Amino acid sequence: MRGGFKVFVSGLALGAVTLVGATTAAAQVPAPQVPAPAPAPGAAPAAPEKPRFTLGETGDVALVTMLIKPDKTADFEYVLGRLKEALAKSEKPERKQQAAGWHVFKSAQKTQDGNVIYIMRIDPVVKGAEYDISMLISEVFPVEVQEIFAKYKEAFAGRGISEMTKVMSMQQ
Repeated sequence: MRGGFKVFVSGLALGAVTLVGATTAAAQVPAPQVPAPAPAPGAAPAAPEKPRFTLGETGDVALVTMLIKPDKTADFEYVLGRLKEALAKSEKPERKQQAAGWHVFKSAQKTQDGNVIYIMRIDPVVKGAEYDISMLISEVFPVEVQEIFAKYKEAFAGRGISEMTKVMSMQQ
């Protein structure tokens, strides 16, 4: 093809670009925070807290890159299972909306330091809703959340967040 120009980006190259961005963003995003303990039985209910981690301020879709220690993937996937259960059991309608658009993928590639890459695609984002995993679990499992959080914290190696707005669709 004379005079033509081809651009080819391999999946590995795209992954490397994503990882560089995730690693950069991970330094800017704090580690998971422990949720406050549940109120004592009979105590007055606390005023609803402002969400700790929201999405949708700059886009309609979010990609959250989670970097997980290689020997802790089973623990992280346990936490994800409890998150899924919490979203399903929640009485809040926005939790059902969040669950419907929240997909988790695991990459076959690892980071240079061996961490395992999980990508959460949230499409659409429920604007203003809580997306902190520990807080969502604590809404339904207030007693077990400390144990679940410990697994999450030990597995966590970093996080990157990309909020996006659709530019176009390739469908006809």
